[in-house]
Amino acid sequence: MKFSIEREILLQNLNHVSKALSTKPQMPILTGIQIDVQDDYLKLTASNSEISIQTKIDKNKDLIIEETGSVVLPGRYLLEIVRKVDAKIIDFVSFEENMVKILADRSNFTLNVLDKSTFPYLVFEESEININLDVLNLKQIIKKTAFAASTSESRMVLTGVNFTTEKNKLEVIATDSYRLAKKFILFNNEYPTINVVISSKSLDELNKILDDPNETVNIYFTNVKVLFKYKNILFQTRLIEGIYPNTASLIPTDFLTSIKFNKNELLAAIDRASLFTNSEMSNIIKLTLNSDKIVEITSTTNEIGAVLEELNPLYISNLIPFQIAFSSRYFLEAIKVFDSNEITIHFTGEIKPFIITGEYDVNHIQLILPVRVA
Repeated sequence: MKFSIEREILLQNLNHVSKALSTKPQMPILTGIQIDVQDDYLKLTASNSEISIQTKIDKNKDLIIEETGSVVLPGRYLLEIVRKVDAKIIDFVSFEENMVKILADRSNFTLNVLDKSTFPYLVFEESEININLDVLNLKQIIKKTAFAASTSESRMVLTGVNFTTEKNKLEVIATDSYRLAKKFILFNNEYPTINVVISSKSLDELNKILDDPNETVNIYFTNVKVLFKYKNILFQTRLIEGIYPNTASLIPTDFLTSIKFNKNELLAAIDRASLFTNSEMSNIIKLTLNSDKIVEITSTTNEIGAVLEELNPLYISNLIPFQIAFSSRYFLEAIKVFDSNEITIHFTGEIKPFIITGEYDVNHIQLILPVRVA
């Protein structure tokens, strides 16, 4: 194997595939990146058994191929070498069957190769069941839903995000059973019926790769995997097994009152009110609507003290004094994903779920369950 490549191109592709590197020492081969050099192209591949990523670089003036070959190099070391050298062009040469020399101007590195026979055999499979999404919409979906998935593996299916299609509608939902995020998109054409659960962690990694809002992502579904095809990148992840709960009945449609806020003012008030609620068990704040139309945000921690914030809402649909308590962390995470400057909280009662909508956040809602307090 012998080739020369422009450093920036190599670094960009290594940054993409390195998101699939394993950090588990039990399987050292999965800490490696496979470099496959053919006559007309170079492929970089990494896999951690959950995510597999492959990029393809076609032969051009920035990639000169002299000898073909295939090796697996320690991924983190390879990435750091390419990141830190100053050379415009980097040369790779394999020798003695188990070593690769990396030359970059006056820098000379030698890396021992990993046993490529133990590298997983990967098939990036395109299937007949597929949809196309523009990058902007896909990033919006991930941003507005994935954070609400569970981090506990006690119910593995809730660690994922549920993608379903019906005719020309794609609906995406994430919930950890205490909150719910939902976003849907309507297409001009009908798509095949899909009902899958994709790991929220995988979607977060994919989101870091999607950088061009003008591009389209082709998404291919099989019974066990989903493949995202974007530019020269193939991003594949295993689907989570299990039946996702039916959440349609959880979302209320009749409300006691709806209160509209300036999002940034509400965000700042909640943030300040949660200063004393830094633990998972005591991050509860209270929202009180008074008869004078003032909304109070309060929190009390016996060991530290209390906070009181007052807000003047932009609009109240029905002035009914009441009080509700909820997790400040859940609330902050929910309203931060809204792009609208004004958001509305729709309350159904003091101990019933409430939903949040945004003026310009089309087809998107956040739901939070309140907590009972003495």
